[in-house]
Order: sequence, then structure tokens, then C-alpha cells
Amino acid sequence: MINRFVGAACLAVSLLASGASAQTESVSFELTNNTGFTLTHIYISLPSSDEWEEDILGDQVVGEGETVVISVDDGLAECEYDIRYDFEDGDSLVEKSVDMCEINGSEYTVG
Repeated sequence: MINRFVGAACLAVSLLASGASAQTESVSFELTNNTGFTLTHIYISLPSSDEWEEDILGDQVVGEGETVVISVDDGLAECEYDIRYDFEDGDSLVEKSVDMCEINGSEYTVG
């Protein structure tokens, strides 16, 4: 398995006011791609938003079976985010309401 470090220090997340508790620390987790396809882009968004933020992977890709460290260093405003994964074949997968506070510091598998 290949480990890659992807920093998202400049990731701009829309901060929307709500009654949920705030997450002020960075979030980091190991993401393993078990989809059978190469991941080319990863986006996050608040569930209440209709728009995706910047691509977390940048120019990097994550092949089948590979693991990448995802780091979001902007102090997430909420814990729950939607995650969109784009693949080299043009398909996308969206996971709704992923608890970023819960996966912080752990391993997370897509697929």
C-alpha cells in the first residue's frame, strides 16, 4: 500500500451558522480506496450547501487499495460533511453526512 500525504491547509469551507457544536481543530484521517477505481478528486461540503469546496487531492490520485492521509486544517465549523469522490472513469460517489469529528485520527475506507 502506498501512503501519500495530502495537505488541505488552504481548503475553504463555507462556515454556516447553526446550533451544532463547533469543531475548531484540524481533522486528519487515513483514507483507503477500496472502490476498484482510481480516485482523482475528493470534495467536501456542508450538507446544507449546494456547492462543493476545493479538491482536497489537488494533482494527486489514489489508486485501488492505496491509502492517503487526508488533513483538513481550516477548523471545520461542523462535524457532519458530505464527501464526493470522483474517479478516473468519470463516475462519482457521494457519501452523505460523514461525521468528520468521529473519523478524526482514525482509518476510513471508501468502497
